[in-house]
Amino acid sequence: MAVIDSYHALKDHLEELVQDGQLAQHVQKNNPSNTVALRPDSPPLGVIHMIYNLPSSAEVHIIQLQPGLPKPITPAKRPYETSRISFDDTDLDRVTLPHADPLVIELRVNRFTVERVLIDQGSTLEIMYYKTFVKLGFTDSDMLPVDYPLFGFNANPEYPMGKITLAVLAGTRSVDVEFLVVKLSSPYNLIMGRTRLNSMQAVPITYHQLLLFPTEYSIEQIRGSQKSV
Repeated sequence: MAVIDSYHALKDHLEELVQDGQLAQHVQKNNPSNTVALRPDSPPLGVIHMIYNLPSSAEVHIIQLQPGLPKPITPAKRPYETSRISFDDTDLDRVTLPHADPLVIELRVNRFTVERVLIDQGSTLEIMYYKTFVKLGFTDSDMLPVDYPLFGFNANPEYPMGKITLAVLAGTRSVDVEFLVVKLSSPYNLIMGRTRLNSMQAVPITYHQLLLFPTEYSIEQIRGSQKSV
């Protein structure tokens, strides 16, 4: 019994050291070591433009998990009341009218500025296309396994290659996003679905080509790029 007690005491002590970051150099992480925390003032390593030589499309993907596999995310709490989200016709100054364009923006993902990010309220999930995954500097070993299919890309279920959680910088707000990586052709680099949009309390407005969301001190906005559509 003394040996067992000593073992558990040592195990608890080692776990405390890991939590404190004192054994970071000896701990093997499941997530890739080249993921980074993002700050608004940190410069990007580069820009990922349109990487698929396909005609643009306004098609909205309806991407759903297999029934019976919920993916709850607790909405982020706001520390105190901020300004009300609102918009008016002055926000149309840089919008080409008339249009039926989807909302396509750019975001900072890991260490890169990623263009052609589709804001898709019809999708419940966040999707990263494999060529984007490679452009971000990752390899297949950086993904964690996924054992459930997606529906909505085509007539048949589509199994993701894996998943990866990365820091995404929207304006001055950094959030961790779990992406499912799929190896399909698309005119977009990423799809941001309503799961993460809801957790950010974000309001997408396709007509005004705006994504608005609260931060700790104000309401911020990201303007869509119609030239990317």
